[in-house]
Amino acid sequence: MSEITIVVTGTIGSGKSTVCGFFQELGAEYISSDDIAKRLIREDDRVKRLIGYFFSDYGSRDFVKKIFSDTSKRLTLNSITHPFVLGYLRDYKKSSKKVLVIEVPLYIEIRSWDIGDITVVTYAPEDVLLKRIMEKWNIDLEEAEERLNSQLPQEIKLLFGDYKIDTSISLDFTRAQVEKVWEKINLSSSRTISRTR
Repeated sequence: MSEITIVVTGTIGSGKSTVCGFFQELGAEYISSDDIAKRLIREDDRVKRLIGYFFSDYGSRDFVKKIFSDTSKRLTLNSITHPFVLGYLRDYKKSSKKVLVIEVPLYIEIRSWDIGDITVVTYAPEDVLLKRIMEKWNIDLEEAEERLNSQLPQEIKLLFGDYKIDTSISLDFTRAQVEKVWEKINLSSSRTISRTR
């Protein structure tokens, strides 16, 4: 079982992976729910069969665009993949021996609170989010807004954070915030372990 599990979440373009990278540099073990989902879709026959049953166009060039623009399709795909991803995360958490950081973009939406001990929410102003989304996926403003609006507003996600990290200023500023959170978490964890001995 991991010493403590930190879930990093936030809306699309908010710097989750960057924050997770800084936690890794400080010694945490890292795993991404998106990477797990992609692997399951590629390798798990149960997942592939279910997706093939509901989506005849899966794998097509426009599939991702359709998922972001069609709420019904997006919810269906999530309902297929999330149970498998969550099962994997729960098993992985049991096998981990270090501080574990899990990147879960839709953590607030799926409400699987047993996955993490601490929730870190990343955020940035909307114009920064949109710029990042357009640059990362090479899409126009309209499609970037569509992807951003497909998720829970970050104002709501921030309400669920034990810690909030602003990623909009600079990498050094973001790293400094991560280091402060890391220190607080390790101090709190040490006290808890001492009390249970």
